[in-house]
Amino acid sequence: MTIPKALHVTNTLIAGAPSKERLRFLANCEPVDLVFGDILYEAGRPIEHVYFPLVGFISLVATLDGRQPLEMGLIGNEGMLGVTLTLGVKTAPMRAVVQGEGTALRMTAVQLIRQLRDSPTMLRALDRYLYVLMAQLTQSSACTRFHEIEPRLARWLLMTHDRAHADHFHLTHEFLAGMLGVRRSGVSVAAAELQLRKIIRYSRGRISILNRKGLEAASCLCYDAMIKGYADVFG
Repeated sequence: MTIPKALHVTNTLIAGAPSKERLRFLANCEPVDLVFGDILYEAGRPIEHVYFPLVGFISLVATLDGRQPLEMGLIGNEGMLGVTLTLGVKTAPMRAVVQGEGTALRMTAVQLIRQLRDSPTMLRALDRYLYVLMAQLTQSSACTRFHEIEPRLARWLLMTHDRAHADHFHLTHEFLAGMLGVRRSGVSVAAAELQLRKIIRYSRGRISILNRKGLEAASCLCYDAMIKGYADVFG
């Protein structure tokens, strides 16, 4: 299949591969829409496809005892969904939900495993990304346990902003509460404070980032730690 020219190549992992490996990967991918709310993986179920986001992003969420799902990590065009296949693990560790609509390159799990046999550079890149993702999940868990709602909200909005490639996106307070594992009222108070300081504008589920620097200042240090962790491995 020929990948449309507009999609060449905006996923960082694929873009970093040598030309021959990159073209071979692209030849085995198909472009698909990332539709908001679509569940791509369920925990414990077989991984049938892997996704390399181009625009949009996917949340990794933990589910426990029928409680509201809690977001643990975000995957945008810096990474891929399904990287645990490089370990020989063919089941999904967490639910994966599209939280930012866009486009991704999709490949079957069988094709990925076959391609990696002849793509040592891509295999090394995916192994490094797996390490980064594990570090992100650990940082996110600590952030949820120890930090207040407002800096956590600022951190989440920064991560979303990085992956949405736009200054505005649709996020309801109810959705944010679920992703952050807090009450809706807590998110409302935190969002109102950020809006009062003209850092964001929130109206009818639409959030606009007005002051990126202000949002960075409002965030906990977890955002910088995650950015630095990625740069240390891929920089």
